[in-house]
Amino acid sequence: MRKLPVTIAALAALALPAAADAHRPAHAAGAGKARAACSTERQADVTAFRTKYANKRGHRAFRRCVRQHVVQARKTCRAERKTDVAAFRAKYGNQRHRHAFRRCVRTHAGDAVA
Repeated sequence: MRKLPVTIAALAALALPAAADAHRPAHAAGAGKARAACSTERQADVTAFRTKYANKRGHRAFRRCVRQHVVQARKTCRAERKTDVAAFRAKYGNQRHRHAFRRCVRTHAGDAVA
């Protein structure tokens, strides 16, 4: 009778780390350069940074800054890809001309937000 609760508790303890990893968000391509750009922008002037990026309550400015940088990079890359797909793949793709869009976003994520 005592083996059943002990077994259930052991299985629950093993399942906890797997459940904890399930809630971590995936990192967007180019988030590293966007974070660096937002950090330097925030260090330059904190109040202007919060005014530009924070929500109505003045929260989540850094998160919104990173998101805007990545979204702007995606728009730039979509427009560039639309003009000439072959040249886009040759410029940003790897040796087999793959993953060009992802690499383009990583390149442009640190650019200034319009």
